Amino acid sequence: MWFSFFTNFLIFSTAMVLCFFFNRSNISRYYIGFVAFTGLSALVAGFGHLTIFESSLGPKMLYGSRVLSFISVYCFTYGTLRSFHYLQQKIYSVLQVSLFVGFVVLLTLHNVFTLVIVYSIFGLIVVGVTSHLLNLKTHREASILVISGVSILAFAAVIFSIFRSEDTTAAADVGHVLVSVALVVLMAGFNKVKQNEFTK
Repeated sequence: MWFSFFTNFLIFSTAMVLCFFFNRSNISRYYIGFVAFTGLSALVAGFGHLTIFESSLGPKMLYGSRVLSFISVYCFTYGTLRSFHYLQQKIYSVLQVSLFVGFVVLLTLHNVFTLVIVYSIFGLIVVGVTSHLLNLKTHREASILVISGVSILAFAAVIFSIFRSEDTTAAADVGHVLVSVALVVLMAGFNKVKQNEFTK
């Protein structure tokens, strides 16, 4: 229980250090938001898993953590679409908002972490990785780092999904450490984005 809390706190600490260590004037505020909300989500989740709180409070904190995860992915998706000028087509903006609202409604009805994984697949892989692959030649260094960071996040989700039925705590702890590593790689990628190449 407590070890899981500390691995969640590791994500939060990593996110906060990254937000203040890197020169935020060089990084899109949406990417900063992605890292910050990911850290806050992990912190709330860490407290939500502790048994020291009354039983009715834990699920509410986990719900809040998952909403924060949705917000973090939304920031990443919006930042990516904006960076590559896809938001000039209104359909992308409408689809993004609709999916976000839809997933929050689903989470309210069924408070399960699986919804976070599914929404993350859409935002981080379908939008994020695809956009960077399509623009790999012109933004190679930044794109390789971003794709690598998303791949680490995907690997963490796979570990959690495969082993959660056998040993949820151990799988989650390994996943938390991988998320921390992924945030470092992603922020390095975000920092490589040149203001004269993308829309800030």
